[in-house]
Amino acid sequence: MVRLVAVGSAAATLGACIVAAAGAGAGGALYVTSRGVESIVPASIELVAESTDRAFAEKGIIRSGLSVDDNREKRVIRGKPESGDPDVTVEMETQDSGSTRIEVTARTSALGWDKEYARAVLERIVELSS
Repeated sequence: MVRLVAVGSAAATLGACIVAAAGAGAGGALYVTSRGVESIVPASIELVAESTDRAFAEKGIIRSGLSVDDNREKRVIRGKPESGDPDVTVEMETQDSGSTRIEVTARTSALGWDKEYARAVLERIVELSS
């Protein structure tokens, strides 16, 4: 069960329609942005990266790229479903509290985003990181 709470019209005027959604077992709020979905998970970036690989495998997403910064505090994992669409990007960044900020986007075209698909991927990553 997912409950949606509108943050307010000020966010929409700033160009980022943000909606918080607290999901059962999700461990935190999911924020729908203009391109995808993000959350902060109380887990290390290493665990979140492993969970991303597991979620990709479960959803038939083939990993096509990985980048890690020199401090290993930021990672980007890219993939594409076997069906060919959309392009999935998972950006992770270590937070001060030992948690990890995750943003998932699912690009369908130059200007198109599949936020529901991104949400499904993020929810699974969060579940696997718990």
